[in-house]
Parts: sequence; C-alpha cells; structure tokens
Amino acid sequence: MAQTVYSFLGLFSTAQYFQWRTSYNTETRLVLSEKRRLLSIRAKIDAVNSGFEDELQIHYGNVNRKALASSPTQRCKLKAYPSTMWGSDFISSVATRNAEAVDEAINDDEKRIEILVGEIKEKFNFMEDGEIGPSAYDTAWLARIPAIDGSRNPQFPQTLKWITDNQLRDGSWGQENVFLVSDRILNTLACVISLTIWNTSKTHVQRGLDFIRRHAKRMMEETQGDGTSKMFEMVFTEMLNESKSLGLDVNEDDFNKISGRREANMNTISVERLHLVPTGVLYYLEGVQDVVDWKVILNLQSNDGSFLCSPASTACVYLHTGDKKCLQFLTTLLSKFKDHAPCVHPVDICERLRAVDNVERLGIDRYFQMEIKQTLDYVFRHWDKRGVGFGRESVVPDIDCTATGLRLLRLHGYNVSSEVLENIKADELYGGGPSDMLSLYKCSQINFPKERLMREASAMAQAYLSQWIQSNSFSRDLAVRKDLRGEIEYALDCPWHTNFPRLMVRYHIEHFSCNQLWMEKTLYQMPNFSDERYLELAKLDFNKAQALHQMEIQEITGWYRDCGFSELTFTRHRQVEIHFSAAVVMFEPEFSACRIAYTKAASLLIILDDLFDAHASFDQVKLFTEAVKRWDLSLLEYFTTDMKICYLGLYNTVNQLGQQALKAQGRDVLPYLRSVWEDLLSSTSKEAEWAHAKCVPPVKEYVKNAKVSIGLAAIILNSIFLTGEPLPDELLCQLDFRAPFLHLVCLTARLMNDARTFTLERDRGEVVSFIECYKQEHPELTDEEILSRLFDFNQESLIELTYEFLKLGKIPKCFRKLLFDTARVSQFVFKSNDGFGVSVHEMQEQINKFLVEPVV
Repeated sequence: MAQTVYSFLGLFSTAQYFQWRTSYNTETRLVLSEKRRLLSIRAKIDAVNSGFEDELQIHYGNVNRKALASSPTQRCKLKAYPSTMWGSDFISSVATRNAEAVDEAINDDEKRIEILVGEIKEKFNFMEDGEIGPSAYDTAWLARIPAIDGSRNPQFPQTLKWITDNQLRDGSWGQENVFLVSDRILNTLACVISLTIWNTSKTHVQRGLDFIRRHAKRMMEETQGDGTSKMFEMVFTEMLNESKSLGLDVNEDDFNKISGRREANMNTISVERLHLVPTGVLYYLEGVQDVVDWKVILNLQSNDGSFLCSPASTACVYLHTGDKKCLQFLTTLLSKFKDHAPCVHPVDICERLRAVDNVERLGIDRYFQMEIKQTLDYVFRHWDKRGVGFGRESVVPDIDCTATGLRLLRLHGYNVSSEVLENIKADELYGGGPSDMLSLYKCSQINFPKERLMREASAMAQAYLSQWIQSNSFSRDLAVRKDLRGEIEYALDCPWHTNFPRLMVRYHIEHFSCNQLWMEKTLYQMPNFSDERYLELAKLDFNKAQALHQMEIQEITGWYRDCGFSELTFTRHRQVEIHFSAAVVMFEPEFSACRIAYTKAASLLIILDDLFDAHASFDQVKLFTEAVKRWDLSLLEYFTTDMKICYLGLYNTVNQLGQQALKAQGRDVLPYLRSVWEDLLSSTSKEAEWAHAKCVPPVKEYVKNAKVSIGLAAIILNSIFLTGEPLPDELLCQLDFRAPFLHLVCLTARLMNDARTFTLERDRGEVVSFIECYKQEHPELTDEEILSRLFDFNQESLIELTYEFLKLGKIPKCFRKLLFDTARVSQFVFKSNDGFGVSVHEMQEQINKFLVEPVV
C-alpha cells in the first residue's frame, strides 16, 4: 500500500495521511515458514468503502487450505490464567439492581444534587478571610489585656465571659467532640491563668485545676516519644511557669519531662536569627519570652499588626510593648468574632486550598470548575517565592499550605516553581508532623525533569512516613485524623503515578469526618469545607455514576458474547476488569461512550495478544496480520474457528467505532483506526518473528517495536474520538506517536510489563523482553541489576510524562487525561505482577467497591 502509514515511526505528514485514493491495486507476496511456500494476494481496494467491496484474487501455491487451518497452533507453553469470576449471573444481577437504582436516581436524587451544588458554590463564593472555630487558648490570652483607659478591668471583658460560658462539664476547656488530653490541659491551663489574673470565677478555676491534676499522668503517657510538637512543648512550659508564679497548684513536677524538652528545643533556636528574619517562632513568641528583645521583634510585625496571624503571640507582644498595631489587630479580630479568638487569622489561603482539595478528594470537583479556578486564581495572586502561609498576611510559609498549593496549582496548569521548597527547607519546616509530611510527599510526586528539590523532598518525606508507620507511636495528628495511618499507607503503596483516583474517592467518602478538626497550637475547626453537605453530595454522585457504570458493563458483556469471545478457551476474559480500569480513572458520565470504546479496544487487545503469543502458529500469525492489512473477509476460509471469531470481532468492532467517530467528529477516521491496528499487529508479528527465530534484537530496535506492541496506542486512539470534544488532526498529531506524549505512555507500560512478566515468559521459552535485550548488550549485569536500571528508567520516563501532561498548551484536558490515566492504570496493573494475567482475585475487592457496592 503506497500510503500505508507507520505512525509509530512518525514518518507521515498530516496532509498525506488523509488523502486516500479512490481505489488502488496491490499485490502482496507472503512467504510462509514451512517449505518456503508462497501466498500471493492481488486485490483491488475500494478506499471509499474501506474494504467492504474489495475484489480479491488469492493464489496459494502448493498449499491446501486445510493445511494452514490445521497447522500447529502452539509456539510455546500455554499460559494458565485464572477463570473470570464475573459470570453472566453476576452481570444480570447487577443490571437488575441498576435499573431500580437509575429510576430512583432520576426521580429523587437529581434535585437534591442540584440543591447541594448550589449551597456548596455559595460557600466558595463567600469565603473572604476564612471561617475558623474558637480557640480557648488564644481567647484566654486576649482576656489578659488590661483596659487602655487605666481602669483595673480587662480591655475585652467579653472574652472572660466566653471563658466562663464555655467550660466543659469535666472542668476543662477545648474541643468537646475530641478528647486529646494534651490539648485540653493546655487550653485549661491558659483559661485558669486568665481567670486568676482577674481574680474571678474561682469555682471555674478550681474545676479547671482539678481536671489538670486528674489527667496529668495520662498526658505524660500520651506525649511520650514524638507525641507533641516543639511548639506545644515551648508554650506549655511557659504556661506552667506562669501558673507557678500565680500560686496555682497543678502538680508541675508531673510535667518535668516536657520542661526538659523545652530546654533542648531552646538550643535549636538561633536567637540572632529569630530577631533578623521571619521564622515560624513568631507564631509562638509567648513560648520563648525569656529570649525575646521586644523592641527589636516589632521589626518583624506583619502588615496587619499581627505576629504570624497568631492572636496569642500578638497579645503577648502587646503585653510587653503596648504596641498600637498589635492592639488594633486584636480589636479588629474581636469585631469579627465578637467574644472569642481563633488560633490563627486570617485563614483565607488555607481555607481556599483545603476547599479545593476537599471537593477533589470526594470526587465532586467537576461541579465546581469555575469556583475552583476563581479560588486558585486568588491563591496564585498571593503566591511568591516563599510559598504561602495560612493567610495572605503570613510572612512565613506553612509546609502544609505550601505543599498543597504547589500540588494543586500545578495540577490546574499554573506556572509555579518548586523553588518554594528551598525556603521551607531553609526555615527548617521539614520538621513537621505526619500530616505535613504527607502533604509534602504528595506534592513531590508532581515533579518535572531535573527538579532536584522535589526529589529531595520526596525521599525525605517517604523516609519519614515509612518510619512513622513502622513506629506505631502515638501522634496528635493521628488522634485527630483517625484515617491518617491508612491514608499514609495507601500513599506510600500507590504513589500518584500508580493509583486509581476513584478508589481514593471511595476511601475518602467512607472516612470523611464532618466537622473535621486540625492541629496547630491547639485543635481548631474550619467549617466551610468539612460540613455534611459535601459528604451527602459525594455519596449521591458516586452512586449515580456507579449505576451508569453498571449499565455499561451490561452493554459490554452483550457485545463480548455477540462477538463469540466467550467461546474462546485460550484467552483471558477480562472485560469487567478492563472496564473497571477505565472507569476508575475516567468515571464522569460524559465519557460513557469513550469508556465503552476503551473497554472494547482493550478486550480485543488481550484476545489478540493471547492468540499471537501462544495459540496461533507462526504462519497463522502472518496470515492474520495480512488480513488486517487488507481489511478483507475472504481470507476467513483459511482461518481456524478461533481465528475467525477473533478476526470478525476485530473487523466488526473497529468498523462500528469508526461509524461512532464519524458521527462524533464529522469526518471519517476509519482509515486511521485501521492503520492503528495494522501497526499493532505488524509490531506483534515482528515479535513473533523474533521468537520463531530465537532472535534477541538490540535494545533500541526492541523498544521501538515494543512501545507499539504493548497495545495502549490502539486502546487510546480507538476511544479518543468519543470524548465529546472535537479532535482535528492538528491536535491528534500531538496525541499519537507523532509526539512524545503517547510514546512515554507506551514506553512506561512496556517497561513495567516486561519487569513483571519476563521470568514467566522465559520459562515458557519466550526470549524477547527488555531484560533479555539489555542483558545481551550488558552480559556482565545480573537480572536484578538490569531491573534496577529499568525501574530508574521508568521513573525518569514518568517524570517526563508528568511534564507532558501538565505543560501549558492547547490540548483539552480530556485528551491529556485519557493518555495520562492510561499510563497510571498500567503502572497500577503491573505494580507487583501481571495484573490482568494473574491478579483477578486480588482485584475482586476493588471492583466490588467501585462497581457493585453503593456508598451508604
């Protein structure tokens, strides 16, 4: 064929590719292996009808037609696969439940979803400075401030009333719905001191002291090892010293260990640097009062008059200096919150980042695309080389906010540099707790080529989290976030390139905590992104999507049966697992047609792979490939029954997909789809030739062929026209093998496939894999050393793939996601073994969670 296109070599021009002639004549001479017999095929191809009315003359010299059909059909040991567990009864039962679920969703849930979306959008649109719950600790510090008129009264008497009104029944102050004894004692000690300073509410004071004495030993048990932060140890020790000076009996000897830790912590603080540049110590100046030069420290005051947005720290500075800007900040704060103070304010940056992260974690972000853009635009306006803190006035970056911001901004196409991590590292904020380290680890995976800081952050965070998991020690973070351990374990086991986002959505829905608490000096709540409406919407949306996915399974199963594939005994029947792998990353309802096409193409790929790999003879492989090149039905009489089923299934399905693409795109892309399958089978035939000749090719030649034979290009390019977006050729050429993106998708999949299957294939007599080819050129290396290099090469390629996925350009996100998420599926499937070959039972629980069991 004069205009046959080898897309994987990138040798054709766009103009040439779609200028198909009306008809052409061709003759193909195919040399078969046995006795060098010659098959000559002359054909007149009608390109307009894409081969439906081709005229063929077949001359098969010296070979009986039956001889080819009965030639040996096993080139090597047959693979043994576990049978599918998703029988027709299962599919039928899912379909029955699905029909009822869809009716209910249409009748009852759509209006509720619309209402919830509107309410959550309103939250996004009215965030302003951020909403945050009260802190008894910080309120107590404001309550200490004497009246500026010289009277012996508090400047903010309403804070004293708040304190007396909010003592809990056990005598403590703090968050009622979580009992973290160290947090309760710190809050209680601060409130008791303030009430004592004003010589008021002695009953409240006594009840508070009783609580502290009762729970002192429990607190010390809780705070062993890494149970507390440096910040807590600093401020708590200062509170103890003040209580002692006021004559309060809190059994301070019970807390000697924490006092000892403060001394060790003080040795890590540079007093000179503390007064020269903004550091995190500004947030807890009340904990280092003995080393602060109060006049000099005013040089590091934020524009709003605060010290790192901390009411307690700012109140402490005011008590030492009488600074008017400090007082103005505190007065403005109480004008908003009336009678109490939060632990930090404003929290506009933190709230916006967590709100976006929240809707994405719950899988409902598609309802809020405009709101997400406006929110991230706000964050980006306040982003600088230092990173970001809790609020726009923060002069010191926060590790959690900066890491989350860097990750989200990059994922949404903002041009942000990883150099912000240099500032976090310089400020020694890498010493955060497990929640901070998890944020840093997740951020570090959105890295681009040659980003040293991201690699360092990834290695450091991974080491910290692994050690934390193994230590099994108490953590204040864990006491607040019950699901933290499981989330960290999943993040370590399935990094960003190897996880299924929709499974994480299910996990977050099941572990979502309404009224989620967070930890700084004390526990706090940010209600704008943790109320029950988020959870309700996520559940409704998940179940709605699940009902649609169940309908798709029914359709795909019918197609599979109608093609006759169920009758094939030599292949893996994995249509349910394939649909799962597509839907779990591309779950949105608007991609239904794309998912179905994706599943059909992938199912065909597995069947043809098994046919070529171990079932068909070498001659049959060559003849089947020739039939695909001709796109002709007359060769069917030379096929075995299994080959006929495979060929007709391929032929009819690709033609059907071509018709669907014609309607969706308004142009005929069937010639393109045919060329994709022709390239695939040509590459597979090349591997069959190597196997037949026991030939191990050079690495470069192997990789060039293997990135096509892995088959992902066929899956992607047969479904990409059905995403709902126009796909002109100027975009298509950036998504197929004419550009690096698809090359990297297929390369990373092939590397992991070979890594997990080469030993089994070697045992079956197959000699061609990346490992064998590399070993031929580097005989001094062991298999383990080659695998190590392979994994490094794969990791570098994934980093390049991330850049291709996120780089700024004109390619719509749906196309980029289809390619990138296909790579993620491959990394997951081959994470520990040949996923579709032997892990059907391992995937059962995941598939049940995603496709079968609704969220309740």
